[in-house]
Amino acid sequence: MRFLELFPPMQNRQLLLVAGVIAIVALLASNVVNLVAEYVRTRYAQNFGHWLRVRLLRRMASQPYPYFLQRNSADLLKKVVGDVMNYSSGVLLPLLDSVARGLTAVLLLATLFLVQPVIALSAAIVLGAYYVIIFRLLARKRREANENLRTSVGGSYREAHQMLSGIKAVKVHRAEEHFLSRFAKHSAVMAQMYAQLPVFANSARYLVEPLAFGGLVLAVLLLAAKGRDFSDILPNLGVMALAGYRLLPSLQLLYGQLTQISTMRHAVDEVYDEFAAAETDSSIPRVMRSDGVTPAAPFRWNDAIVLREVSFSYPSAPRPTLDDLSLTIAKNTSLGVIGPTGSGKSTLVDLLLGLYQPTAGEILIDGRPLTPALVPAWQASIGYVPQDIFLIDDTITRNIAFGLLDNEVDAARLREACDMAQILDFIEAEVPDAFDTNVGERGVRLSGGQRQRIGLARALYHRPSLLILDEATSALDIATEAKLLEALRALAGKLTMVVAAHRLSAVANCDQLVDLGEVTGAVKAGYGLR
Repeated sequence: MRFLELFPPMQNRQLLLVAGVIAIVALLASNVVNLVAEYVRTRYAQNFGHWLRVRLLRRMASQPYPYFLQRNSADLLKKVVGDVMNYSSGVLLPLLDSVARGLTAVLLLATLFLVQPVIALSAAIVLGAYYVIIFRLLARKRREANENLRTSVGGSYREAHQMLSGIKAVKVHRAEEHFLSRFAKHSAVMAQMYAQLPVFANSARYLVEPLAFGGLVLAVLLLAAKGRDFSDILPNLGVMALAGYRLLPSLQLLYGQLTQISTMRHAVDEVYDEFAAAETDSSIPRVMRSDGVTPAAPFRWNDAIVLREVSFSYPSAPRPTLDDLSLTIAKNTSLGVIGPTGSGKSTLVDLLLGLYQPTAGEILIDGRPLTPALVPAWQASIGYVPQDIFLIDDTITRNIAFGLLDNEVDAARLREACDMAQILDFIEAEVPDAFDTNVGERGVRLSGGQRQRIGLARALYHRPSLLILDEATSALDIATEAKLLEALRALAGKLTMVVAAHRLSAVANCDQLVDLGEVTGAVKAGYGLR
């Protein structure tokens, strides 16, 4: 009545019209608020997912090299992209929605309690107990679905990644069906599990509606049995019907969201486990990590690199890969490393790169130990050419000036590095867009020798003080290798070089040579001076 006093005197028809307009405006305002709230919740959940993806990938990138040797790249990709998306859309967003639905249900029950306290309390107890019982009865099925999704989603990522990343070998060996069948098994499990999720979420609804309607009828009968007049029952019945009309969808959505959260728990576990593993993984001895966001400045050194009684053993290996190795690499000299497969050439290279730390002995740079704190600056002073060159699906320029923005690329230095790597003529004369030519995924549009020389140009672009070549000439023909070695000879005395190779021709002009197949302590005496 006090509300009506705010308006001027009106007839019933006018009052009805005003009440209808107010109801429509209130409904529109309610819907606008709900729409804005939904946008805010969705934006928050997706922005949090963005933050989590970047943070998780940064956390992975900060891990030491052995960390990646123990994990499948497809599994890591699934965690960064798939699991974070499942978490933000399948867990966090429903959790935010469930808070809103829960608040709506509480307000509706409070309204009903003001009208009919006994009925409101009975409805809260009966409906609450009903949803709890159904939720508990389906708990085992949800756990099974959660575990099956964890396995099948990870397996599908892994099988698809392996087939596509090795498509050349797959097609040559006609192994497409093998990988497709393995992928199909995981995909079928995913389809089955995702088909069950709506059943888990909506099964309660098909029984609760008859239950609620029956409760409403029972309430009417009880009121009538107490002698209440129909004109008294009807308004209460309208309030209860309206409350039930709005209450049941809220309860059902709340139940469905809680069901989805429990079923998608594997996404939370995967993301959490990755963060926990990054913090607590003790399986890798003497973990090194770079916590800096900006690249370290190159380390300046003037005297020598000294390996003093260095040994290294891989986890669970029966014997050391390197055992009590000592040698000295003077500044601006060259060291050739030879030896049969498995003798430790690549391990020695990885130690010099700072990817591993020795399990015994130490590496000294101008007398300073190569500690984890020194590694980022030390790596910034190294040019590295591996046997298997990694190229991104981008232009030649961006592959050589690796990690630099376009406005940071020095065109003169770019041409200089390509000329030294014996690939400038090819870039300027034989490819359609010169330095802007796209090399394809992992450089598939280039030959092995061309990829190798782009890798060398990348190493030389940054003008390193130490150049390390790990089987860098293995993919080159004799003539191209000769030109490349001639270019390397022109660098003699200007920078320090470590060349690991199988072919003696690649190390013939090195100042000193170590044969890891025969050395047991110090550099083998008598190996060649240039």
